[in-house]
Amino acid sequence: MGWTVRTFSPRCCVLLLTLSIFPRSCITLVDSHDRIIAVLGGVPHGSKGMEWQAVEADATAAAMLCRDLSTFTEAQKHGRRGDFASRTVGYGYGNGRRKPQNYKVSGTANQNAMQELLQNDAIRRISGFQNALFNTFCHKNYVEYRDTNEEIQRKQPELRANFRNTAFAATTFNLGPRSFSPPHMDPDNRASSWCADTNMGPFDPDKGGHLVLWDLGLIIRFPPGSTILFPSALITHSTIPIQAHESRYAIIQYSSGGLFRWRDNGFQPDKSFLEKATAEERAEREALRASRWKLGLQKFTRWADICRGDWKGTIRTAAGLDEVSDLSDLEEFPVLRPSKRVRRR
Repeated sequence: MGWTVRTFSPRCCVLLLTLSIFPRSCITLVDSHDRIIAVLGGVPHGSKGMEWQAVEADATAAAMLCRDLSTFTEAQKHGRRGDFASRTVGYGYGNGRRKPQNYKVSGTANQNAMQELLQNDAIRRISGFQNALFNTFCHKNYVEYRDTNEEIQRKQPELRANFRNTAFAATTFNLGPRSFSPPHMDPDNRASSWCADTNMGPFDPDKGGHLVLWDLGLIIRFPPGSTILFPSALITHSTIPIQAHESRYAIIQYSSGGLFRWRDNGFQPDKSFLEKATAEERAEREALRASRWKLGLQKFTRWADICRGDWKGTIRTAAGLDEVSDLSDLEEFPVLRPSKRVRRR
């Protein structure tokens, strides 16, 4: 389940990266201000190879069965992300919706097949691992996702969560049989945070299925059963095709950015908020809009905080150091240095 990361030279590279090894099967991508911007999560730490391979095999079998029991429109089989069947469940807001709504699955057979997939133990274990990685390496964003879901679901109990204790509002299953994508971004996803992507086989990860992060100049070997979290709304990404006789499936969890705007507006659309807002509320909103990028950056975990065991970033927050600062701001606290750092040339 080892990672191989190769670099190339895109037309524009927007970040200086370090690849930090943690804890063995996990690699963090860190920007020039020590913020963890993506995680190559591998498999659960402590899982024996055969154990997680069995989980991945069970999840693959469940995805194949769901595909066999389902029907798909041409649009669902040939979308902008590639020529493979896909299904999205959970809920979101945007694209003409008047309020947060469940993603619709049409037809009783399709609904039953999807419910069976969501209840599969292996799929649930993968969801749990995705959430654990999100919480560990991007805790402040995880908390905001979780709290936003809880608040919206209290207002709208008809909204269906896909899994218990998940921070994500939506799940897309790429049901193949040969799921690979051309270069694209996912603009509906929350821009200042991550989606979680786990792929499933069977395919040879040395010959295909690699994840390409174009803006960063990275080609990442992505073995079946492994998980990656990255900001899919900000980074152009694609998947290298697998061989003709192979299959590839994927489970992706995310939340649409519109859900956070809905909550911030007091559970109403922008238009309704602005129609009712006072001059003071409008001014406050504009100030928040201007600083949104900065507030988003503050929610990314620092690698140095992970190394010192403060994965929640509580020491930095208490010291008022969430804003962009150099790497010496907490030198008085002991730091456990990683055993290896691989720097991008």
